[in-house]
Amino acid sequence: MVLRGDFQLFNQDPRTPDTKNLTYDFDMISTRGEKIHFNGYKIVDPSVAFSPLATWRATSTLYVTLTKPDNQVIGRGMLHIQPPDFGSQLATFTPSGANVLSKLRSAGEFLSYFTQNVASVFFAPFSRLQWPTTTYVGYDTRKHRPTQTLKIFADDKVPSTLQVWDPHVSTTRTAKVLFIPGAAVDHQIFALPTIKTNAVEYFVAAGFQVFCVTHRVGKTPVAEKGYTTFDARLDIKAALEEIRRIQGSPEPIYVIAHCAGSLALSMGLLDGTIPASWISGITASNVFMTPIFGKVNLAKGRLPLPLTKIYGTPIGPWFSCISSPQDTYLQQLLNQALRLYPVEAMGEICNSVVCHRSDLAFGRYVVFRFLF
Repeated sequence: MVLRGDFQLFNQDPRTPDTKNLTYDFDMISTRGEKIHFNGYKIVDPSVAFSPLATWRATSTLYVTLTKPDNQVIGRGMLHIQPPDFGSQLATFTPSGANVLSKLRSAGEFLSYFTQNVASVFFAPFSRLQWPTTTYVGYDTRKHRPTQTLKIFADDKVPSTLQVWDPHVSTTRTAKVLFIPGAAVDHQIFALPTIKTNAVEYFVAAGFQVFCVTHRVGKTPVAEKGYTTFDARLDIKAALEEIRRIQGSPEPIYVIAHCAGSLALSMGLLDGTIPASWISGITASNVFMTPIFGKVNLAKGRLPLPLTKIYGTPIGPWFSCISSPQDTYLQQLLNQALRLYPVEAMGEICNSVVCHRSDLAFGRYVVFRFLF
């Protein structure tokens, strides 16, 4: 017998974006007089898009956890509601209201609310677009800021930025690590202010002196000049030279490189621009020297006319991963077209303009390659 509790329709799932839950949270009394807590939820996300069967499964599958008053788990499982049971449930609904008209209005409002929420995920690619906003809600302002920011120059005189974080505890031989971010980002990818302990903080607390170079294809105005990932190898070499100058010795440096930064590093090592003796070890994420592209990326790469030409002719050479409702008509048309950009699984459908544009520009890699 159910004692008391809460039922919530389509509340936001804090674990996953663009996902809603139907949650059941109440106490029960068993046939032996024991008090048991029932917690259950249904998951409704874009994986149900355009699929009546998947929509039914999502709204009729309940993930249940049963616990005792001391929070001891006594059971977990999935409860599947069959169509006849669903019909019986509907028969128990009683709308509130003082008269027939008000009862009809209550029933209509509930049905409308339920239908709108289901439709928002069923027609997920056509839901309202989400625009980027500048906000600092959830940011930790006490984060460890760079000790200094250095401007360095590559062999071809192109400038880049080198961020430096000194360790919390100084030693006679402080270990050093160089972070290399991917394309269109900067040091913040490793120094996020939105998580408890980011990568930079972890290494600084462990006694490392941390460096991060924002190369020419990163988040920098220099990127607008049309440089390539291959060119960025020169910035990595300049960063390593500066670190060697700071430490005052030829002791090799450990490198953590991500995405386009990994590619630039591998190309620099392969063509000899970056001496291998300068590096003590490498952790490369997302890709290194053997990129294996997904099907969509391969299709884009094999187009008879490059996408850069298709985009650049009417709009210009610069493609931004952000947009706004006040953007030009051509950019707005692109935003609408990217709603239908292919994804790996239907559950990955989203309505973020930044996500759509990033997928178009950078695509996805099938595998991760690591070198330690």
